[in-house]
Amino acid sequence: MNRRILTAILAALLFTGQAAFGAPSKSPDNSAVGFGLSDWHVSTGELDIQNYQTGDFTAPQPITLTRPGSSIHADRAVGNFVRKQATLTGSVVLHDDNGVLTKLSGTGGSNKPATLTCDTLQIDGVSKTYTATGNVHFNQGGSQVSADRAVINGATHELHLYGNVQLQQ
Repeated sequence: MNRRILTAILAALLFTGQAAFGAPSKSPDNSAVGFGLSDWHVSTGELDIQNYQTGDFTAPQPITLTRPGSSIHADRAVGNFVRKQATLTGSVVLHDDNGVLTKLSGTGGSNKPATLTCDTLQIDGVSKTYTATGNVHFNQGGSQVSADRAVINGATHELHLYGNVQLQQ
């Protein structure tokens, strides 16, 4: 029933030309819902929109965010596509194929593929800030780092680590 309502709302908004950039849309085979969150394309099997005008959503199924060279996978998410914010939870994996999204603060960065895993990742698409908490692990090249919390500045590509930071090279 929710999918029919979502499809009807989207069709009405698209027909009247009121759909905003980043608004959810169904895949051609109706197997997934996708939308834009800042410069990420978001895809999930189910999307519950609490309030279409404000943009509040819940993705109770696995969710994937992609953009050229990077991807993020998580078990579920909540957020707001109007404010370009999301909180991803459960087995979060951020993979950066080119090593350009993340570099350890104070280093020149290696431009090697990097992976960040955590329990929760908060994304602020406006400020381009990514905050990882819970079992934070970062791997790039031969370096492995763990910490309680990590903050990625998407503009400077710096990774700042906080609390119980342990580095292995």
